[in-house]
Amino acid sequence: MHLSRDGELVVVHDGEVRVNGVTSPVASLVAAELARLPLGLGQGVPRLGEVLALARGRIGVYVELKGPRTGAALGRLMASGGAVGVEVISGSFEPSLVDELRAAAPAVPRSVLFRPTETAAMLATCAAVGATYAHPCFRPLTPAIVDALHAAGLLVMAPHTNDPEEARAFAGLGIDVLASDDPRVLRPP
Repeated sequence: MHLSRDGELVVVHDGEVRVNGVTSPVASLVAAELARLPLGLGQGVPRLGEVLALARGRIGVYVELKGPRTGAALGRLMASGGAVGVEVISGSFEPSLVDELRAAAPAVPRSVLFRPTETAAMLATCAAVGATYAHPCFRPLTPAIVDALHAAGLLVMAPHTNDPEEARAFAGLGIDVLASDDPRVLRPP
């Protein structure tokens, strides 16, 4: 999640977009310009509010804060009612953005994403920002890691996977949330 030049939360992974060989920072374009970019299948970069409207009453949404001030912006969106009817969890690899969200919208469940990190450091970081979830984004995810995070009162998100077999293995570890782009990984074999 990044902010457009006009301060809208837009659903884009990277801080830059590349179209027809031209790279532009997301923050240099207004949301309407981003929405018109020809990214394929007649789609441009959507606003988070549009995605939440599609999800309303159907599915929860995990919002990864990536760019500066996105925690505060998500807090404003939540306060304005832009996510009514949608379960939202938000987190970031940047603890400062998670803390920013805590200040702006303390009721939103928060997570911290981790690259390979010692369990003690994950626990300390999650405690410092009042996270509900720890999201170790690395492998191997071991029973010892999951158990230690649970023992500290944290819920555990598994590393992102679109592989049904790996998803079942994560579930077998007792994780609480599976991160995936493909809901079909949850279908029984």
